[in-house]
This record gives sequence, C-alpha cells and structure tokens, in this order.
Amino acid sequence: MDKETRISKLILLHMCGELDAAGRAELRSWVEASDSHRRLFRDFCSLQAVAEDVSAREAVDSDSALQAMRRRLATCEAAAAPQARGARLVRLRGLVTAAAIVFAVVLVGLGGWEYHERVSRWKSQAVANAERSRQIRIKAGTTQAVLRLGDGSMIRLGGDAGKNKLAMSHALGHGYKGTVVLETPRGGEYTLTMTDGTAVRLNAGSRIEYPAVFNGKERRVKTAGEVYFKVAHDAAHPFTVETEGQEVRVLGTEFNVNAYPAGKVVTTLIRGSIALRPIGGKGGELTLRPGEQAEYDKRMGTATIRAVNTDMVASWTHGKFVFENQTLEQIMEQLSRWYDFSYAFSSQQVAGTVFMGSVPRYGNFQDVLRILEMSGGIKFRVKGKNVEVMAD
Repeated sequence: MDKETRISKLILLHMCGELDAAGRAELRSWVEASDSHRRLFRDFCSLQAVAEDVSAREAVDSDSALQAMRRRLATCEAAAAPQARGARLVRLRGLVTAAAIVFAVVLVGLGGWEYHERVSRWKSQAVANAERSRQIRIKAGTTQAVLRLGDGSMIRLGGDAGKNKLAMSHALGHGYKGTVVLETPRGGEYTLTMTDGTAVRLNAGSRIEYPAVFNGKERRVKTAGEVYFKVAHDAAHPFTVETEGQEVRVLGTEFNVNAYPAGKVVTTLIRGSIALRPIGGKGGELTLRPGEQAEYDKRMGTATIRAVNTDMVASWTHGKFVFENQTLEQIMEQLSRWYDFSYAFSSQQVAGTVFMGSVPRYGNFQDVLRILEMSGGIKFRVKGKNVEVMAD
C-alpha cells in the first residue's frame, strides 16, 4: 500500500472514530511533519466535510454507488498522474478532499463485503447521532450585546442590523459625548463600527469601553475578553487599546486581543504594526510584525513574542474554531463561552488530551461533539446545559 493510500485510510478511520492508538500515532506524525499536512488535515476534519460524509453514508446503499466511487477515484488518479514527482501532497489532497472520494479510498484497502458492512454501521450511527442531537438543548451563540451609557441607561442589541442601528442612533444621536460600554454575554458576539471608522468584533463574554465621539489627540478604548480590531488609519490621532496590565498602540492596522481572565493577555498582529507596553510592569515597549503574537503575563508583568498561524487566531471571525495542538481543557473553555454550557472532566488526563482540527462556529453542538469524539479516546455525556468529558 503506497503512502497516499495509507494516509487516506488513516484519515478515513479517524473520521469514523475507528482509528486505534497505533494509527493515531502514525497519523499525528504525518500531520506534524509539515504545515501543508496540518492544513490539509484541519480542512478535512471540518464539520462541513463530516456533514457531507454523513449525507453520503445515508445515501450509499447499492452497488451503483460503489461503482460511482470507483469512477471518481479513477478520475482523481488520472488527474494526478501528470504531476511532478514532488507533487505527492497534491495527489493526496485529491484523494481526501471530497467525502465521496474518501469513501472510494476504502476500496483500495478493503473488500466489497467489508465496505458494505462499514456503510451499514455508518447508517446506524447516523440515525443514533440524529436522535442524540434532538435531545441536546445546547445551541450555538448568536448576535447579541448590551450597550450601556454613562447615565445608566441600557440598550439590548440583537441580530436585526436595522433595529440595532436605529436604537444606537436614538441613544447616541442627541449630542451624547460620554463613555459607552458594549458587552456581549456568553453565547453572544457583536460587530461595531465606531465614529472614526474603526471596526471591532467582540467574541462571547467580552467588553469594550469607548467614547461615543473621539476627541483630542488620542483614540483610546478599554477591552476585556476577546476583541478583533480593524483600526481606521489616522496618523495624527494614534489608537490605543488598554487591557488589564497592557497597552497596545497603533496607527492603523488589524489585530486580535484576547484578554479573558486567565492570567494572560494575548495580542496577535494580522497586518500593519503595533507597539505594546506594560502598565506599571517590567520591560519596555515591544513592537510586533505581522504574524507575530505577544503573550503578556499579568502576574509577572512580562511578555514573550512568537510567530503564529494568524488564520487560526482569527478563525472565530470567519465562522469557525481552528485548533492546533490544543488540549481539551483549552478547547472546552472556548466552546463553553460560545455555546454557553458548563463542563467537567473525569480526569486530568482527559483534560490534557490534545486535539487538532476545526469545527464551524455556528454548527450543531452535537456535530461538534462528534468531531471531537472522532479524535479517539474521549466521549461526552450531556445533561441539560452540563457536559461531562470522559475517557472512551
């Protein structure tokens, strides 16, 4: 069995939750060998691919489907044949990008009888998953926020952009020049354009405090939680973001600030240039370049810089969660803010399980759990809005 077929089969078994410990180790070794492998595997493990996979499982029930898969595999191989010797990844991508082709890979290593037996199991599993999904009350987050003015008045904002604009215009359109606080609850997000043209997007459980109208030489805001900025360029009026213990100074750029109360402030520069400095802490000013991330330790008052995958950091603004070598404890923390649930682990070993892949931000919670279960070795028990994570 050649390398492409072997990896394709491992990914297929991973998708089906049937990969053993040795297979998981082999697949992880391949994934971690290069960035291109990681991207391919992450894309393949997205819920979209799994959803297409489930649809295919339910549709496959005859020899004609089997023959169709053979034809698609043959087409894929023919398309890959003229490629250069070094284009093995391209061939592999052709084998595993579409769900239907993934099923065709089964034919390489499995006999027709085992194929049909596997399809039968898949269909039974799909029915069980659908029933389990109907019993889960945990839902994805929505567009929602609360706007608080300095006089104590409060405005609730929802998913209707027209109503939101009208409400904010009514609240701020009568010469109000005081401070405004915008907050998103757990299970909420909100996008706002400030008077200077700067766009900000608040993740769940986040907060931004800003003046209704920017006056003076500086544009200054305060944040908590996670906020993504696209700052309008204005060299004469620098933009400053203040978090707990840290300031970010910028002229015009795009960056993400994660300042949830976990002891650290993580600032990632997407494009442009920013300078960071601790408030009353150790060290001087640090300058970030695109693709760099600064992690500020609030307790120690120090910061470290490293290169990161900005697509992963900003993935929440593009409708998905992307995980790269993150523990289940880190993943559940993110998911719980968005889906608004409580969770507990059966052991610290389970909490430390490492996962790589992606799930859609607006997907069905049951499907998200299923993708995580497919990583192997874990399962979930859901009661109301409480989730228990345990070893499988």
